[in-house]
Amino acid sequence: MRSPTVGPRRNPVKHAAAATSVRQLSMRHDTHAQRRTRALAEAGLFETPRPAADVAVHEERRRLARELHDSVAQSLYGITLSASRVLTLLERSDTAQVHAVVNELLRLANDSQTELRSLLHDLRSDEFDLLLGGLTGALASQAADLQARTGCQVCLSLADEPDLAAVTKTTLARIAREALHNIAKHAQASRVDLVLEVGPSDVTLLVIDNGRGFDPDASHPGHFGLELMYEQATAVGAALDFVSAPGCGTQVRVRVGRGHA
Repeated sequence: MRSPTVGPRRNPVKHAAAATSVRQLSMRHDTHAQRRTRALAEAGLFETPRPAADVAVHEERRRLARELHDSVAQSLYGITLSASRVLTLLERSDTAQVHAVVNELLRLANDSQTELRSLLHDLRSDEFDLLLGGLTGALASQAADLQARTGCQVCLSLADEPDLAAVTKTTLARIAREALHNIAKHAQASRVDLVLEVGPSDVTLLVIDNGRGFDPDASHPGHFGLELMYEQATAVGAALDFVSAPGCGTQVRVRVGRGHA
């Protein structure tokens, strides 16, 4: 009878040290979601999949938080600086610059009011309100709102209502709203084209402006709108692309397969 094969004995100290090193390396490369999942597993807890409505609420809260940070908080900070500067100028009896600083302060305050009105409108709206007239109705409403707020000419080219799932329609409407919001805030555009195309196999949403454009590959610290649109598109299996350059306007394109209906 053949004797059992015995391998080389392992040094338990070295083996433990190597295992610890591997675990540490792995943890450094873990994502936040992976760390959360592992922590729940180690505690004997497990997350259950959240309903689509809960996910939508969570994403909307994140969007609102980002908008507050990106717009209102920055405007309030500018108001604080301008007010402090006015006090300094008055203490120095330097009234020549006070007028210009106060005008800037008023502009920032008006911008903040506009942003807050928009956010409050979003808070009062729910998924049902957003798609009350279908995706085409939501896009038409957003176009009219942008034109009324900014005076920018908005040209609509909308196909018939696409046969997509409600969550996909909602996502396309939210991406369009974010793109139009960015145009109103940053683009300085005089014309916007809002297009919805329905093909045999996919649906395409286009938001095109003739504004000042930007570099899509550059870093945009503090601005979360682009990241949010990418996350929303990915969640429903859509492909999102930006085509832009400084001085050349911007095109936002979202394409989703009709199989996601």
